[in-house]
Amino acid sequence: MAILVGKPRSSGGHWYTSEGLAAHTQIGKNGLERNTTLRDARKLRLIPSVTTILQVFAKPGLERWKQNEMAKVAFDLPRIDGEDADQFALRVRLKQEEPVEKAADFGTEIHDAIEKYFEGEPVPEHLLPYVRPAFEWKQDKMLKFIEREKKLVNLDHGFAGTVDIICFGPDGQKGCVDWKTRKTYEGKKVTSYDFQVHQIAAYAGSYWGEDALLAGEVFGANCYISSTEEGRFVVCSYSPDELIEAWKTFVSACEIWRSIKNYDPRP
Repeated sequence: MAILVGKPRSSGGHWYTSEGLAAHTQIGKNGLERNTTLRDARKLRLIPSVTTILQVFAKPGLERWKQNEMAKVAFDLPRIDGEDADQFALRVRLKQEEPVEKAADFGTEIHDAIEKYFEGEPVPEHLLPYVRPAFEWKQDKMLKFIEREKKLVNLDHGFAGTVDIICFGPDGQKGCVDWKTRKTYEGKKVTSYDFQVHQIAAYAGSYWGEDALLAGEVFGANCYISSTEEGRFVVCSYSPDELIEAWKTFVSACEIWRSIKNYDPRP
C-alpha cells in the first residue's frame, strides 16, 4: 500500500551575498526552489547569517522542547494501515512542523504590519492590537528610528543579517532593536532565549562599529510581541556591558564556525 506524504522542511541556513542581498534559496537542477546549502555558499562565495553562525552552539532547552512537542504529536497521531515505522516517523515530523510554519507566517505578518504602521500605511484591523504597543513603546522611550530592516554585512568576521531597528535614545545613545513574536502565558515572566543577546550584539557591532560597541556606547533590546495574549508587549533590554560580552562570544563563534565548516567567507 502506497502512503503519500509531503516532504519535511529542511534548513540550509540563511545566506547573503557580499552586497547584502538575501540568498537563502537557489533554483535546483529540476527547476524548483530549494534551500541554499554550504556547497552552494562555497561556490557562490556567500556569507552566513548571524543565526546560521549561532547554530554552532548547542541549545538544550530548545531541543528538549522540540522532543516534547514531537512526542505529543506521535501520541495523538493515529497509525495508518500498512504504514511502517519510517513512514509514521515522517508523518509525525510533518505534523509537528505545521505550528512552526504557522508561527513563522504570523511573525512575518507582524513584521510587515509594524513596517506599515511606522510608514503611516493602513494596518489590518486584526493586527493593530499587536502592533500598537510597539509604537507606544517607541514614543514612551523617545526613541528616534534611523534605519529599519537594515541589511548588514560584516566582512571582517564573515557574517551578515537583517536588523529590524537602528535608533538613537533620547540622549543620543546608539541603539539596536529586534522584534520577536512568541507564545506567552498569563502570569509567566518573559525572558530572552539563549543567544538572542548575541544576535543583537552582532548587529550592533556591525552597524555602529566594533570600536563603538567595545567602548560601551551601544544599547540593545529584544521586543517580544505575544501571539497568544493579544496586546502583550515585553521588552528585554541589554546594557552596553552585556553587549560587549555577547560580541566577544559571537566573534569566537565565527571562528569556530569557519573552522568546523572549513569555509572562510571573508574576502
